[in-house]
Amino acid sequence: MPKLDVFQSMWAMEYKRPDGFELSLEEKIKKISAAGFKGVSFDIGYHTLDVISEAMPLMQEHGLDLVYNAFVKNSAHYADIIEFASSQPIKPRFIAIIGQVEAWNVEQISAITKEWMAISEKAGITSLVEIHRNCMTNDLLFTLQLMEQVPELLMVADLSHTLVNQEYYLPLHDLANQRISEFLTRAEAFHGRVGSREQVQIPFLFPQNKPWFELFQQWWSEGFDNWISRHGKESQDACVFVCELGPPVYAITAADGEELSDRWQEALVMKETAEQLWQRAIK
Repeated sequence: MPKLDVFQSMWAMEYKRPDGFELSLEEKIKKISAAGFKGVSFDIGYHTLDVISEAMPLMQEHGLDLVYNAFVKNSAHYADIIEFASSQPIKPRFIAIIGQVEAWNVEQISAITKEWMAISEKAGITSLVEIHRNCMTNDLLFTLQLMEQVPELLMVADLSHTLVNQEYYLPLHDLANQRISEFLTRAEAFHGRVGSREQVQIPFLFPQNKPWFELFQQWWSEGFDNWISRHGKESQDACVFVCELGPPVYAITAADGEELSDRWQEALVMKETAEQLWQRAIK
């Protein structure tokens, strides 16, 4: 039976508080492990390669798996990223590509995407493409065209980016639901964050934000259903859901610079929510 493995973002372990307090790398990894997360997500292009290398023995000690988000400039750059990933003692479940090329010509972007997929396939590493603002998948409609051009392409669903970019209002209109559903047919992994039509990350346990949390749960459930249908209920595969509640400026702060909510507690609620949704989907 397929399973859901919930990971925690290392970026999300930052506080960015006014007083400058931060946990050490070791403290972060111990905290992630103690909370029952199955692995860690690192952002290549944000986290240095030295920090990632330093984390490897700590992650091995605590039995944590690994995924990457990679901000990729071109094919030569991705080849370097793949070389680094291949050199590390923990092989990533996948690399989520955030392509730093302009989304202008879908044929050109399709060709580049196929190049990147071939580079990683040669190294035995899975490449997915994340839907994300300020990159080649900035726009949902362009992304759907890219998926059409590259039928073998599987996606990472971070629909907080999509919601803000498309500025969908509640209740979603029929065409919005249709386009999101089209995207979710190819969602192979999920990034957990709740946004609204105006903000990419909101404190989703606040009562006024409940409708947005409910919307994201509907999307995750639909994505899980598609994932299970694609892999089959007899599969031994694992779907990865990454809790990715970012620090300020993603997290909203008050006048004193302090966050409005406790992101770690929110991450634990999100983990439990995703696991419950998965159990419903697998029955």
